[in-house]
Amino acid sequence: MNETCPVCNLRFERGPGYFTGAMYGSYMISLGLTLPVWMTMLLVGAPLGLTLAVGVGLVIALAPISFHLSRVAWLHVDCHFNPKAFEADL
Repeated sequence: MNETCPVCNLRFERGPGYFTGAMYGSYMISLGLTLPVWMTMLLVGAPLGLTLAVGVGLVIALAPISFHLSRVAWLHVDCHFNPKAFEADL
């Protein structure tokens, strides 16, 4: 991840452990994206091993996307509730 935005010079890394909450968001995004697939597989009677393999494979494949989206969402939420912390960077 870049330390600052190349366009507006916004500092992304706000402090140690800043994106810890974004990990929970990443988990929720991955769960939301994979839940329909593995629930459908379970309902149609696919073997549990295959269902687990597909679910884990999807989570691994979607990890970079959900990781990025959760960090962006975390910054947006923080900027919404704490805008003064971002004014110094702009």
